[in-house]
Amino acid sequence: MTQRKLLAVFAHPDDESFGPGGTLAKYAAEGVDVHVAIATDGAAGSVAEGYEGVREQLADVRKEELAAAASVLGVEVHMLGYRDSGYIDDPANEHPEAFINVDQEEAVGRIVRLIRELRPHVVLTHDETGGYYHPDHIRTHEITTAAFHAAGDPDRYPEIGPSPYRPQRLYYSVIPNRWLKFYTLIMRLRGEDPTRGGRNEDIDLTQLGRSRDELHASINIYRYWERKQEAGAQHQSQGGGTSMSRLLPRWLEKRLFSTEYFIRAYPPPQEDAWDRDLFAGMNGQK
Repeated sequence: MTQRKLLAVFAHPDDESFGPGGTLAKYAAEGVDVHVAIATDGAAGSVAEGYEGVREQLADVRKEELAAAASVLGVEVHMLGYRDSGYIDDPANEHPEAFINVDQEEAVGRIVRLIRELRPHVVLTHDETGGYYHPDHIRTHEITTAAFHAAGDPDRYPEIGPSPYRPQRLYYSVIPNRWLKFYTLIMRLRGEDPTRGGRNEDIDLTQLGRSRDELHASINIYRYWERKQEAGAQHQSQGGGTSMSRLLPRWLEKRLFSTEYFIRAYPPPQEDAWDRDLFAGMNGQK
């Protein structure tokens, strides 16, 4: 039987761990050939305390951290090589080589090439909000969605081999808003302002997350929660760890956050359908 294959495309080094890292670890442990493509070098990201001195070498640091995290998760990494654009209104947005400013057709072509070479059954990426409206996340969503459909079209990118191929499913990784409502409640109880979240206090957590009726799939990662934590911990320049709050006992955090959620973009799900396996019913696989 053909080995199942998954390609996940994310914007920055650490998105693979801080995002659906448990899902990636689960499938890799079950024998799925899991590939992770990272669009940017992460060099415009903020840094954790103690890493202020590596700003000029941040791209190299984050590449090393990514390699360590990938080893923990059991995935193979592909770097697309673009420059980090920074968050909203960051001066890095204006750099001509920033990911959000590069030729979109060319960027789509890089993902098309990966899809045609790897021939994954499932492709996974950010949703249209990018999770927290990061410009690079949104651009990654755009180019991956376009590449998913273009890769199977013989009239698109005919110069890119091998033969055209479209994966069977496309999913978007999302955070349910009920998680964020819980987190923002904890913040308010501690006297913190949830509209000023993140290391730079520039993320309004009250505006994030997707409602239950927008979701189509969930993966139970309880057995792989510690592995996700270990992978996240490799990203020390970004604070390490994948905790939603770091305010809860680890046993409670594991119980509350041991499910990862997705939107199924293709094929459109039937009404009230719910996937508990991204490969369910595919090529004889259950």
